[in-house]
Amino acid sequence: MTELYWICFLGGAAFAVALVLFDAVAGGWIDGVLDALPDALHPIAVVGGIVAFGGAGILLSTYTLLGAFATAAVSAAAAALLAVGLFFFYVKPMSEAEHSIAYSMQELTGKIGEVSVPIPVGGYGEVGFTFGHGMVYHIADTSEREPLPAGEKVLAIEVKDGVVTVCRWTED
Repeated sequence: MTELYWICFLGGAAFAVALVLFDAVAGGWIDGVLDALPDALHPIAVVGGIVAFGGAGILLSTYTLLGAFATAAVSAAAAALLAVGLFFFYVKPMSEAEHSIAYSMQELTGKIGEVSVPIPVGGYGEVGFTFGHGMVYHIADTSEREPLPAGEKVLAIEVKDGVVTVCRWTED
């Protein structure tokens, strides 16, 4: 039975390494094939479970006095726990994560931002806007008749020729 555990452990680890290496070489086509599988059968969860089964079996058969059936049962439980944990704490959150912060400049209109480089009257400065989990910065001018200092909250009212026109934002 120990041979089975070693095969699962080493075979699963080798498959995981091969999947990473060949996916990088193949240009991501493997991801397309894997996307056809249901989320619960994601290779990270399945292979993680197989490796856990093998590893737990090796450790239990070497360091405990459990019989073959008990070792297999505890190893299977460890594999199931790890596979479910990988699915719910890694695979599922990553599949729901935003893949890019791509946006259109036109989406800035109506967004609230913060001046990062002061905007003088008749001149240009810089304004930061939050998109996704990051900040994007754009050249900005103001429709106000006074300069906007750094740290000032502003509202994007227009985007033209790559320049965002902003006005002071007040929360009433």
